[in-house]
Amino acid sequence: MRNPAKLYQLKKQFAAFTARHPKFMRYLAYITDNYIAEGTVMDVTVTNAEGKSLHGNAKLTAEDVAFLQEVRKMLSSE
Repeated sequence: MRNPAKLYQLKKQFAAFTARHPKFMRYLAYITDNYIAEGTVMDVTVTNAEGKSLHGNAKLTAEDVAFLQEVRKMLSSE
């Protein structure tokens, strides 16, 4: 069962994140609207403050695309 207090806290944290990083969220929205399709490979590299990097990727299935579209709709309605 969902915890409404936790969901509210997460909503506040998401709003703060988008305020701190507005270009990042616009970038994700653009990618979702223009580049996400079945067979798309999402390739991510994360570098921490110490300069260490971690890299990973995933080839998207139709189910993945549907999920990402639903998340996009949910986030854009906030």
